[in-house]
Amino acid sequence: MSGQPSGPVVCISYLAAANLWSVARFPIANQGAEICSIEPSIAADGPMAATVLAALGMPSLLLANPIGTDSRGVDVQRWLEQRQVTAVVAIEDGIDTPQIVVVADNARTRTWFAHLPGVVDALAHIDLAPLAGASFAYIDCYQLIEAPAIRAIHAARLAGIPLLLNLGGSPLSASVAAAVRGYPDLIIQTNVDDDNAAEAPYVASFILEGTGAEWVVITAGAGGAFALSRIEQLSVPAFRAEVRHTHCAGAAFSGGLIYGLLQDWPMRDSLELACASGALRCERGHHEPLPTLAELRGCIRSRERSVAPAA
Repeated sequence: MSGQPSGPVVCISYLAAANLWSVARFPIANQGAEICSIEPSIAADGPMAATVLAALGMPSLLLANPIGTDSRGVDVQRWLEQRQVTAVVAIEDGIDTPQIVVVADNARTRTWFAHLPGVVDALAHIDLAPLAGASFAYIDCYQLIEAPAIRAIHAARLAGIPLLLNLGGSPLSASVAAAVRGYPDLIIQTNVDDDNAAEAPYVASFILEGTGAEWVVITAGAGGAFALSRIEQLSVPAFRAEVRHTHCAGAAFSGGLIYGLLQDWPMRDSLELACASGALRCERGHHEPLPTLAELRGCIRSRERSVAPAA
């Protein structure tokens, strides 16, 4: 992807305050569970990808919905400022900052509850002009925000820049497939559960056939990552990690992948950096800094690997 403009990586997604709850195990219906810990963070993947890129010294710009002047909005603004994330995000009186609660148990089962008032409409009206000077676009394309994501896809195509489209586990819809078909320098990323890592090649093949992407990348947690193009398939094992959480591990992976690609690294090397980024994200608390490039390289040199998904 050489020869691209030297502008920032523009990341487009929703922005929300996140509270991460840890429980020993999920309760059965009509029962409860003690919360073992609560940690604040942010969502969704786009803001975290921008944060990862900032930690790697890569210029990035976050485009997202407004947040409020309430306590959650203040926390989100402080979180981004402390990590030197450049964002075009309005701060408005009288609106509730979107929020999401993510609950995880000791079996690494995870679920979430999102309160995103007005987010879809706000994303449909954000100014996409910064894409014209970008070097790369990252767009979250969850089912919930599909319509504004498609608008952003069209703007990125007009800007003539490479795109990483993150489905985040959402199914590939006919509308999204039509929007990206024929898009040059397109990478589509999604995920499967750890236990379903063997399905990664089939998921990738389905998406590749439906979109004509240059690469489809499937993350599978401890199962590593699988990447498929028209002429090549790659399996990269995960790095062993002391997992504290998995919140935005996929976004950390995306940030590492984009960094490598913008350095014109081979796809395998970019995937290795991405896997290292995801692993260290899972090890660190949400108040801790994101890994530097030197730390990621140290992880690649020294860490043991898990078993890669079948190619």
